[in-house]
Amino acid sequence: MSEIVTELVSVTTSGSAGAATGNADSAAMLGELLDVFLDYHASAPATTDVTITDKERGDTVLTATSTATDARHHPRAKPVDNAGAAITNAHDKFFLSGALNVAVAQCDALTNAVRAYIRYRRNG
Repeated sequence: MSEIVTELVSVTTSGSAGAATGNADSAAMLGELLDVFLDYHASAPATTDVTITDKERGDTVLTATSTATDARHHPRAKPVDNAGAAITNAHDKFFLSGALNVAVAQCDALTNAVRAYIRYRRNG
């Protein structure tokens, strides 16, 4: 049985204006990533960078650079064939089997500078 759930990760930043950073981890998730909605603080500068990575494998799941515009993203993995060659005309969902890290840079010092709503189809 599976269900669609949303994991919220809020990142508070510290540091100087335009150079503040912060990061936070999600809870462990098991399933297929559907989308990520990035909700920026109203005072976040347009220089804000967000990077979401898989904590276990280190894979980059999503990068949003130099923006503070709320948006929904549908990150997809790049598949390869059995020989390891890139399949250039296809994409697949990321499979989640642990936590994701949401890192924010180039921001101002803000509580809840970025809130990432991670929606996924939970397995099990």
